[in-house]
Amino acid sequence: MSLPKVVTHKYFVFGCAFITALIALLALTGWAGDIAVLKSVVPGYPEMRPVTALSFVLVGAGIFLAAAFPTNSKIRLIVTMLGIGIAFSSALILGSYFSGVITVKNSFVMPDIHGVDDNRMSPHTPINFLFVGISLALLHLRGNPGRLGVAAGLMSLASAYSAILGHLYGANQLYGISNVKGMAIQTAFVFVVVSIALTILSPYCKMVSILTSDSLGGMAARRLLPTVILLPTFIGWLRIMGQERGLFDSGFGSTMSIFTLVSLMLVTVVYYTYAVHASDSRRSTIEDELVEKEQRYRELFDYSQGMICIHDLTGKILTANPATVRSLGYTEAEIVGTELVNFLPESQRGGFATFLRQIEHEGLSNGLLPLVAKNGKELVWRYHSILITEPGKEPYVIGHAQDVTELIAAQKLLKNLSLTDEMTGLYNRRGFLTMAEQQIKLERHSNTARGLTLMFADMDGLKKINDAHGHEAGSDAIVELSKILNSALRSADLVARFGGDEFVMLTIGSQDGDAEMILDRITDRIAQYNETSGKPYTLACSIGVVPLVLDTDKTFESMIAEADEAMYAEKRRRKAEHTFVIPLDAMPPKTEMQGPAPAQPH
Repeated sequence: MSLPKVVTHKYFVFGCAFITALIALLALTGWAGDIAVLKSVVPGYPEMRPVTALSFVLVGAGIFLAAAFPTNSKIRLIVTMLGIGIAFSSALILGSYFSGVITVKNSFVMPDIHGVDDNRMSPHTPINFLFVGISLALLHLRGNPGRLGVAAGLMSLASAYSAILGHLYGANQLYGISNVKGMAIQTAFVFVVVSIALTILSPYCKMVSILTSDSLGGMAARRLLPTVILLPTFIGWLRIMGQERGLFDSGFGSTMSIFTLVSLMLVTVVYYTYAVHASDSRRSTIEDELVEKEQRYRELFDYSQGMICIHDLTGKILTANPATVRSLGYTEAEIVGTELVNFLPESQRGGFATFLRQIEHEGLSNGLLPLVAKNGKELVWRYHSILITEPGKEPYVIGHAQDVTELIAAQKLLKNLSLTDEMTGLYNRRGFLTMAEQQIKLERHSNTARGLTLMFADMDGLKKINDAHGHEAGSDAIVELSKILNSALRSADLVARFGGDEFVMLTIGSQDGDAEMILDRITDRIAQYNETSGKPYTLACSIGVVPLVLDTDKTFESMIAEADEAMYAEKRRRKAEHTFVIPLDAMPPKTEMQGPAPAQPH
């Protein structure tokens, strides 16, 4: 079990361990050199015994190890065994007072000790060491044993404080059998230091965290505890000293002690009454402001036209505002508690884990989120999500989104309108140039080159159709020819209405014989259309074919211009070999369906 207080207060604990070891070593030095002031701070008062001093050295070492290495299992074991050893030796010394058999002698520690051999420590001292040993042994244990260790440390603190009071007030029953066989003043002081250090080290003592907190309780404890402990102690000592020196009798001393204590306590109570009242007033004001702010944020949450959703790091929705409920078409109960991924289209759910990882590691994410409403309608939300972490709480994600479904559709429509021909649905001139240039870039890459062929088609006789049957029939003829051209090519090829009655086609991955196959297919489908359409006009067109040469720095438009010239030259050369045009003035009556007529030069 970790000891969180060690990190925060370790330097104070190190100081306690140092003071403990220092006073004990000075006492041992006093015994070794027969220096009275080191053995007893006040002449004529009990001395710190060698066994006591050695035990304090071991306790100081145990406290230092526990503070310096709070998570080291071997050090923990050493500290535990050290506590058990101190508790066991203390129990032996206590037993010697009941059995009369001296089990632990001071001469074991210092053979040349001055004085009688039976100068064991006062009975009060091994009792305190028993509490200290238990507290040290149980320091790293969980549950009730750990809490028992805290209780043992507090018992040692109370016993040591009573011993100090006994010295101040001359009550030797509180610190030993007599002035000779009693607990030394420095021994009682060291027990106080050791008990405080063990209390700080224990993870079960909440008082330390309260004392060091910025709360009202912490502030009051830091000021009241010294007042409650030191003032009565000091006033009682003044009373005893005054009576011993004959300055006043017992009744006057008692009266003045009580009066002084009551007055000081009353001042303290009044001071803290005003302090608590002022703090409570500030707290009430702050709470009112928080309630007002919370109401504002609640109104913003409830009445916002944007979608606001809070979910945890697993994607489970914790809160959804009314705009979210309206957009998805579910009830709030159907949304809250449900995984957000369940509202995504099936094809998009695989990437939801990536979104959660990005939020967890980067703290935010934004983009477009496809969703499916309850009625099956597909929505697109533009979202911005941010990770919120608060001390002592599970992290959560706040997401704000806007429904951009119609905007995305409008943008897509606008893009299509700018690249497609409204009449035929094919690419327009801009769309064809844009897509063709992208294809040329791919073809120029050595690993993807497949060959490109450019084909031009001119509709013949459009003017005569317009004159004979009206412009509506001419438009219908352009649309029908576009369908034939588009159906004769593959889906990967590009077909565009280049302007008026001109069409351009870019075939991808064409071989030498593919163009002939495409021409034959177009010729057959035009012939089939003329035979079965039942329209008052007959379709006819001229087509030229030119392969594109890509190992050049020329622009695509210049290639088109050159291909256009080459196409007409090729058409003239192949006029006698291929039939692409049906001149309108040579057309038979409509009752005799026929295919394309011989090509005519422009």
